[in-house]
Amino acid sequence: MYSRKVQITGGSTFMVTLPKAWAEGIGLEPGTEVNMVSIKPNTMVMQPQTQLEEEDKVGKLEIDDKEGSVLTRSIISLYIAGYEVIRIEGKQISSSQRGTIRKTTQSLIGPEIVEESSNQIIIRNLSDLSELSINETLSRIYQISRTMFEDTVHAMLEGDNELARDVEDRDDDVDRLFLALSRRFRVMLYTIVERNGKEVNRARYFDYQTAAKQLERIADHAKKIASISPALEEDLPEEVSEAFNKTAIEALSIVDKAVKSLTQRDIELANEALTQGDVIEENLFSLDKSLRKLDPQTAQLLGIVSDSIDRVKEYGNNIAETALNSSCPLPGEGAGWEA
Repeated sequence: MYSRKVQITGGSTFMVTLPKAWAEGIGLEPGTEVNMVSIKPNTMVMQPQTQLEEEDKVGKLEIDDKEGSVLTRSIISLYIAGYEVIRIEGKQISSSQRGTIRKTTQSLIGPEIVEESSNQIIIRNLSDLSELSINETLSRIYQISRTMFEDTVHAMLEGDNELARDVEDRDDDVDRLFLALSRRFRVMLYTIVERNGKEVNRARYFDYQTAAKQLERIADHAKKIASISPALEEDLPEEVSEAFNKTAIEALSIVDKAVKSLTQRDIELANEALTQGDVIEENLFSLDKSLRKLDPQTAQLLGIVSDSIDRVKEYGNNIAETALNSSCPLPGEGAGWEA
């Protein structure tokens, strides 16, 4: 940490000197322009107008014998880390590895394969995610995951296998948005200000990232239920169908209130969402008891659905807790706040 005294020059201009070793270390010279951005009432950030070297933007991946999910995760890790170029190299990239690389690239927002040879594949990010709105992205993830869960329960109760397949396909949309949000968040951790000079509110982005992860898990459970639906060969008793529908609606109601409480910083609504979870616990307990009257295979499958509904409720509670944590101003944002 460096400490300097504010001086005044010319009778009206405040001046602070820079540590010479630090300035020379990052290449500052007389005449170099720097950006100065006020990010809090009592904090200003100075950022030299320098760009990352091209080699710093390249993430390198030795493919070796990586296949399938291992290779996919390796590519996604480099994508989320914020690299503009991903260079995949190996002695000989197999056809199955190429297929995995293409499929993974297509599942992400921005990257495209721009160069390919027998031993190298280069992926370049062609989208500027700095323009990605966290509010709009979270809203989109919420809308898709919510509709997925609503539709998957309907598909199960009505035996609509086509709708169930459509729900499974929509999970890819949620994953793409969530990974783009994750990349944006990681880049934000080491970027003080945006290219347009705007402040990066890391605390708020962290809350939205946390909520988005919960919503992404809701989409995963919707997909799980959709995969179970075709295996339910018999129509469910009316009372069981009504219980599932009612409990699923209540779970979604918690998610609705939780997301709204987060975006609007509504403490009362967040507490209401958390309290509502107790009712679902009782309903699920009664529902699980009624499943014992069904044949074992059906009861086992519906038990998985019941567990997913309970998980959705828990994810809604997690978002509500995040909303409570973010509802009060951070130190320096406001005074006199009381819970």
